[in-house]
Amino acid sequence: MRDSLLISMETTAHSIEMRSMQINKDLLKTYRDFLSTTRDDLAATQFQEFVVAHEIPQTKKLQKSYLSLFKALDGVPYADMPKMMNHRFLFEALQASPKKRERDLRRVAQAFCEFVKSAGSKNTFGYRLFRNTYADNIKTCIGEVDEMDLDKKVSDFSKMWIMTLRERLDTKGNKG
Repeated sequence: MRDSLLISMETTAHSIEMRSMQINKDLLKTYRDFLSTTRDDLAATQFQEFVVAHEIPQTKKLQKSYLSLFKALDGVPYADMPKMMNHRFLFEALQASPKKRERDLRRVAQAFCEFVKSAGSKNTFGYRLFRNTYADNIKTCIGEVDEMDLDKKVSDFSKMWIMTLRERLDTKGNKG
C-alpha cells in the first residue's frame, strides 16, 4: 500500500510539474513573440523616421536593405566590422535621395552616421561601442571624400560621389 501511495504521489507530482513546464513554455513562446514584434516595430519606426527626416522615398527595396542593416547591427561581432563598412543601405539611401548636390549627399551620409548610433535593438556597451565606431569610420571616409577634388560639374556627380565613398569604405582594398 505504501509503495502504491508513493508511486501515486510521484505520478501526481510529475503531472503537476509537466503542466507547470507547459505553462512556462507557452509563457516563453508568448514572450518571445512579443519581443520579436517589438523588435520588428522598432525597426519599422527607425526606418520610417530616417527616410521621412531626409525626404527619401520609401521603397520595399530600401526597407529590406534597412532591415538587413538592423539585423547586422544587432548580430555582427565587433571583429567583423570591416564587413559592415560597405553595407548597401547607406548607398541605396544616398541613391534614393532626391537631392543630389554634394552638400545634400554629405548631409544624408552624416545624418546616417548619427542615426546608426541608435539603430538596432541591442543596447549593451559592446553594441553601442560597435555602432559608434562604425559611424565614426564612415564619418572619416566622408571627410576623405570631401577633401578630394571631385569635379562637381560632371553630369552624374552624385553617382561619382557615392562610388567614391563606397571605395573609401571598401576595407578589403584598404588593408596593408
